Amino acid sequence: MAVKRMKHSPPDGKSSTNGGILVQLSLVGLVIFSVALVAASGLITYGLVAGRSRGNLEKGDTGIPNAQALAGSRTILEQKDPPPWGQFVTRDIDLEQPEEYVAFELDKTPTETWTFEGLTPERVRGLMQSCGVAAKEIDRALSPALMSVSGADTMIAPDDELVFSLQPETRAKLYAVLAHSDTNHFMHFPFCFVGRHFEEKFADGQVRSSVVASLKKLLYPRGDNQYFSDLEILLRQVPDKNERLRLLKILSCQSAVMVRVRIWPDTDIDKLVGYWDRGLQMKDVRPLLESFKRVPDGISMSILYFLPQFARQRLYTFPQPSSAGDPVMDCHWSTMNFFNEVPDNRFSDPQFTTPYLKANYYEIARPTAYGDLVFLLNRDGNAIHSAVFLADDLVFTKNGNNFSQPWMLMHLKDLVAEYSAETEPRVVAYRNKKW
Repeated sequence: MAVKRMKHSPPDGKSSTNGGILVQLSLVGLVIFSVALVAASGLITYGLVAGRSRGNLEKGDTGIPNAQALAGSRTILEQKDPPPWGQFVTRDIDLEQPEEYVAFELDKTPTETWTFEGLTPERVRGLMQSCGVAAKEIDRALSPALMSVSGADTMIAPDDELVFSLQPETRAKLYAVLAHSDTNHFMHFPFCFVGRHFEEKFADGQVRSSVVASLKKLLYPRGDNQYFSDLEILLRQVPDKNERLRLLKILSCQSAVMVRVRIWPDTDIDKLVGYWDRGLQMKDVRPLLESFKRVPDGISMSILYFLPQFARQRLYTFPQPSSAGDPVMDCHWSTMNFFNEVPDNRFSDPQFTTPYLKANYYEIARPTAYGDLVFLLNRDGNAIHSAVFLADDLVFTKNGNNFSQPWMLMHLKDLVAEYSAETEPRVVAYRNKKW
């Protein structure tokens, strides 16, 4: 949020006397001045009354920006018979990485290499043919200039011509195969543009139109979303370091959700507290909820008030760069520690987490209650991601195990899209046996 600093004009010594200003009016001027004061007073009164009748469009009575500002000045209507978690007011946002983190990522972008694990060059040829790669491009890819063999793996270092020759559908098929191996990092974890998010991200002209046009040629579809994996190839076309930084900063934006809970004079506080109570000190939240009920037009409060300490301290923030011996703060560590006041670093180890999950949770058909755990499984049945279900379609998550990934809230459907570069993952849910 940008904050503009007000500029004050320097004092004019010629118009002041002993720190004051002398104003002289004729009788006619005095009459006109008096009429103007009355009119101005009426306008101010109208503005105050009208502002209150609109439900405090910009601020709630506490002076804290409420859901009106969050929702882009939309009128918030009371939801009749709201769900147990309350009436949500949400706004989708792009969460940018700190610039120093982006610069670090820029310096260590690897050279693009296609690694076909366990495939001979001839099998790679057949695979590329089945994906629709043109015959002449296959010959170039498997030429000594671009191909190498290491043990049972065939590796191709594609040049610009080969990468840009692929049609979107062909690229989607080929990269889906390459995504099977995490060696192909940007195929395994591509940049994802949900729906028309690509146009929105590059609409402000921060990156030259020619670079955006090249990027569009490298996109490939999967379902309703678009993906991008050829970062190093694209960066070759952007010699200016500042523009490269802007490009990567836009690409690395995380699609997150800001959430507030709307409280009305007739909100059922017991129902609301009952949903969010998971052994937390809801007694500290209830007085605030009761005070909000006394606001005539309703007011909104951050969802942070309902979350445990672990989430409150981390939401929308990035971890510090790790050092040797630090725990791996990935999605599973974050999911399993969600309700812990002191994080248990044993959850960094799958050998501990898997049996703990089996002993303390049971599988359910789908996530429906606060605190349910959501796991995304790949085609081999391995958990590639996890998150904590909050309510509606919202989850608490951290996408990745490095410091460039923040803790945030996401729509579950968008989270699934983030992990659908290979195939759409299977969603499974677990619930604590104590609940």
